[in-house]
Amino acid sequence: MPVTAADNENELRVINEFLDELRDTSSQLQVLLGNLRSRSISTQDGLATLKREASNLRSHAHGLNLPMIKLVTHRLDEYVGELKDLDDAEIDEIQVFIDRIEKLADGEAVDESDAPAVIRALPAKRPADIDFGKIEKKNVEILLVLPERAMAHIVERELANCGYRTSVVRDAFVALETVVRTRPDMVLASMEQGLLTAIDLGCALAAMPTTEGIPFAVLTSYEWGSPKLRGLPPRAALVRKGPQFSDDLAETLARFEIT
Repeated sequence: MPVTAADNENELRVINEFLDELRDTSSQLQVLLGNLRSRSISTQDGLATLKREASNLRSHAHGLNLPMIKLVTHRLDEYVGELKDLDDAEIDEIQVFIDRIEKLADGEAVDESDAPAVIRALPAKRPADIDFGKIEKKNVEILLVLPERAMAHIVERELANCGYRTSVVRDAFVALETVVRTRPDMVLASMEQGLLTAIDLGCALAAMPTTEGIPFAVLTSYEWGSPKLRGLPPRAALVRKGPQFSDDLAETLARFEIT
């Protein structure tokens, strides 16, 4: 069915309502951060509120034609979702997210060519139980397209221990938009993605001039030569699950000169 003027008006109304909600929530979170700094609220209560509000913002932004807000709320939700406690440094990093969200809600325009730099300027999330004080942080971002949360956790920890930034999306459709807008240094996708496979995603990225140069790897239990891997772009790498995982991942990073 063709899009009508009424459809456009309804979409605009929904977006404006969300932006109003975004401004209100951002203001409330600014107050919350101030209370956390002054210790007038417990860190556990404050963290619980942050996690709830970040999840709500990410959920509400999903599906709206607000690409930068979708990306930033996604990253905020990822960041606070990993936290078990809050120290002053982490409060300062959350401040960076909230400040950016406020600017976007107030109409800040970000050129598409600047979007990758804006996203990389956001603080990197910190997987739990990793001592980042002993890890050299690298300005290298790897997008993980992994539906399985347990596997995503394993891969993120492995990469975080090497100092790499990561972000996770759950399906290939979201991954396509994310890769185009954020230009990660590498994409690692689980073989099974639902309607699309990692092969479909790899072929799509290899076919587009804007993404053809981005290194792509498949996380799978299949071996090279398996009929299931037919159609995989020749430049793609294979990271096998199981005992070979760490070695395959290290070899893939070295092959693509991701250091």
